[in-house]
Amino acid sequence: MNHTFLGIAYFIAFSHACLMAFSLFSRSDKNGAGKILALMVLIMGYKLFEGGVLYTQSYTTLGHFMGLLPGAALLFGPVFFLYTCKVTGYFPLALRYWPLHFIPAAALWLYQSEGLWRSLEEKSAMWDNVLASTGPSVLPVAVVAILIGMKIHLGTYLWFSWRSIGQFEDASESLRADNSHALLVRLRVTVMALFALEAVWVLLFLAQQFAGIITLSLVSDIWLLCVAFFVLTLGYFGLQKPDLVFEPEEKTLYQTLHSESPQAAVTDEGAEKVKYLHSALPENTLNAIASELETKIKQQQLYLDDKLSLTKLANITEIRSHTLSQVINQSMNTNFYKLINGYRVQHAVALIDDNNIDWPLERIALESGFGNRVTFVKAFKDVMQYTPSAYKKRSISEEKTGT
Repeated sequence: MNHTFLGIAYFIAFSHACLMAFSLFSRSDKNGAGKILALMVLIMGYKLFEGGVLYTQSYTTLGHFMGLLPGAALLFGPVFFLYTCKVTGYFPLALRYWPLHFIPAAALWLYQSEGLWRSLEEKSAMWDNVLASTGPSVLPVAVVAILIGMKIHLGTYLWFSWRSIGQFEDASESLRADNSHALLVRLRVTVMALFALEAVWVLLFLAQQFAGIITLSLVSDIWLLCVAFFVLTLGYFGLQKPDLVFEPEEKTLYQTLHSESPQAAVTDEGAEKVKYLHSALPENTLNAIASELETKIKQQQLYLDDKLSLTKLANITEIRSHTLSQVINQSMNTNFYKLINGYRVQHAVALIDDNNIDWPLERIALESGFGNRVTFVKAFKDVMQYTPSAYKKRSISEEKTGT
């Protein structure tokens, strides 16, 4: 593979990583999750920078900027887990103990810190040898063990992150009416893909070390190219909702509802009844609350608030979050996402059908309470069996033909 082409590709990916990190940082609230995501993108972007310097042979001038993060994987795992903890509100350790997670990264940095103080000429000669190497490079057993240990360390944090995200992925449609669920699904898939990437790296690395099938540089190239893709993926998802965070009250509600469910499996039909088994509210009371809830939502047009959540609706209507969840799921036979977006779609349909309004669909989505086009299109199609653009064309066609 052409080294110059690879170097340019890595520099382009690095520049994109810097832009995404800056956008995430600037668009995030103070102490928001987006700032942690920006740090992750920068860590991955730094490895792309190293690849670009190596393959364009810029190390003759930039050599002192290489090798500053020898344990990037040991950093990325804890930082990614910190991000998922920030999103879900689950912190297994108090914040003052979080530096303990970075002890392995610090230890490796100190172990390899001697190489940082070499002269530029010595570093350039080392990288020249790396580029000139064409055959299999067999590393000492201790180095192989350290590298495999780093991947196991990262994989462990990815697994904890995947499990943490999965808990709120299941609950998000009962708590939110925005695109939080879709973003959590994509984030969880990204975690699985990262885990698979690290597993593939381990297999390729072991094949290179013990079977001499491929070269070490090819293993690094494959890994870095995949990292470039994940940088863009993480940045893109993060920019859609930089501060995707579940509030403590939402976390408490989720835990309460799930703690009420017995360990034994239940049928889908009886799942909701089992979940609210300990509720003291009779069915007629729940139906009365459901009627009152519908009236308040319609009269006050609460669905037009694009940041409306179950807990926020509970505060507005002065109904306990737990009761509100039971009413929506058990009496109204739906979830919070479908309920609120159903009203939003009705509002959007009224705007589209209004002959005095000629707004683009993006504005109609915003005026109807949708915070983004993706959620608007998905919810609209679920309710109307048409995409918004198809429905608008159909509405215009029917108006012209008088049908």
